[in-house]
Amino acid sequence: MPGTDAAAAPAVAPPAPRLLNVLGCGKAGRAIARLLRDQGLCTLGDIANRSLSSAASAVQFIGAGTPKTCADCMDSAGLWLIATGDDAIAPAAVALAASGRLRHGDVVFHLSGATASAALEPCARAGAAVASVHPVKNFSDPQASVRTFDGTWCGCEGDPAALAWLEPAFERLGARRFAIDARYKALYHGGGAFACNFIPVLMELAMRCEERAGIPRAVALDMFEPIARETLDAVFRQGIAPALAGPVSRGDAGTVARHLAAMGEWDPQVARVYAHLGDIAVDIVRSLGRVDDDRLEATRAAMRSLAGLVPSTDTPS
Repeated sequence: MPGTDAAAAPAVAPPAPRLLNVLGCGKAGRAIARLLRDQGLCTLGDIANRSLSSAASAVQFIGAGTPKTCADCMDSAGLWLIATGDDAIAPAAVALAASGRLRHGDVVFHLSGATASAALEPCARAGAAVASVHPVKNFSDPQASVRTFDGTWCGCEGDPAALAWLEPAFERLGARRFAIDARYKALYHGGGAFACNFIPVLMELAMRCEERAGIPRAVALDMFEPIARETLDAVFRQGIAPALAGPVSRGDAGTVARHLAAMGEWDPQVARVYAHLGDIAVDIVRSLGRVDDDRLEATRAAMRSLAGLVPSTDTPS
């Protein structure tokens, strides 16, 4: 799991620039390649995507490079970024290793948070040093990602020889790096899904409830923006438990029961999500010691009993 923040260590001189090739240059790959180029850490070689038009679009965004469509078409380079989706990393590594383009001492890395650098083993057998660097960042808008990358946390793991180039390079980009134990990458990345990916999902569920209640989506979104922002601000200012508000935080079992009854009658899936999250919320509230245990257990029971939405932890599911 995350180790000591190396950003506090003395500044390290940037590594010598390398020629960079990119396989699977999507949004994250475009942003990272652009950042490396802008900082003088690399010159761009070949950019390979499934279609030539997509590769050309990536080249245009980065501002350099030659569009290609396969590893076999690419020239040699000292630095290789495999920026495909997770499921395509291992096949891309196999293709790259089989292409004959790798040379001893090349660095091959990927950006996945869920996949270990071991997926690049075929490249390691071909003589490259392999690693992964996972920026904890939303890359949905590459242009914005480039502007705001400074200060981004980046999880690193892999061969020391690869990290010897990559870690100071990403520090040059403004990254705050930490070490990841490769055994726990999927769990680490899953936590990121809760912290980032599922926030829009929760907002979508909120919108569906309001629409069902007759409130237009646009009005509901505008209505919830201030309180959603205030809640996240409170989490990072006060901590998670103190920022928790609402009926569960007060042990208001009656209100929770009414919520679930209304949701269950309309959409049992939404009710189940509420009940599961509320069950965890009870444990968070209990950690503060501000609500009587009997009230909290009554609140938990309301969630667990209604239509069997959440089985008791004492009963096998």
